[in-house]
Amino acid sequence: MEIQFIPESEVQNAIEFINFKIVIIGDSGVGKSCILKRAVKNTFDGSYQSTIGFEFLLMHFKINDLKIKLQIWDTCGQEMYRALVQGFYRNTSLAVIVYDISNKQSFEGLDIWIKDLKEHNNEEIPFFIAGNKNDLENERQVPNNEAKEFSVSRRAEYFTECSAKTGYKVGDIFEEVAKYLYNACKKSGKDKIPKTNRLKINNEDAKNNKKTKKRCC
Repeated sequence: MEIQFIPESEVQNAIEFINFKIVIIGDSGVGKSCILKRAVKNTFDGSYQSTIGFEFLLMHFKINDLKIKLQIWDTCGQEMYRALVQGFYRNTSLAVIVYDISNKQSFEGLDIWIKDLKEHNNEEIPFFIAGNKNDLENERQVPNNEAKEFSVSRRAEYFTECSAKTGYKVGDIFEEVAKYLYNACKKSGKDKIPKTNRLKINNEDAKNNKKTKKRCC
């Protein structure tokens, strides 16, 4: 499989792309926003503020003969906004669930996020699991093997540890997302146009693109 990342500045014809909505979810403070900015802009700001509402960035890939656009939504992780996030799962093609390897509680909360995905969407949403802050090895509270076993037991499509700070494995996550969706398109036999309307960018979601700064989420 040949995969190529296409910078947004080089995208010439947007209608050539199959569009997918991706959500990044997980507890507040695990680094969801930092992962997204590292993946798309290759930047890191440790003082980046907590997201309230939603914001998104785009990534474009060419895989073999298909062009794929990922509209990646960063969601708020605070418990008080959980109901808001649950309503946002609509039209989602895949979720990336993030925990912090130095925060055991964020790992233990993964089951809640997985349950939310299953209960608040008409279709089962495939999901990846990512353990962020791999650079904090001396502060590790979640063993890698334990997280791998958990991911297998919950039927995650992909698991990795990463570091938004150093960039370790962050790009791999979204390459794997694109590959997974490419294979889904090929399997469906509908690789010329979006599989369903739910793959198109949702303008109602874009209206919720609001954030307030508090701390890195």
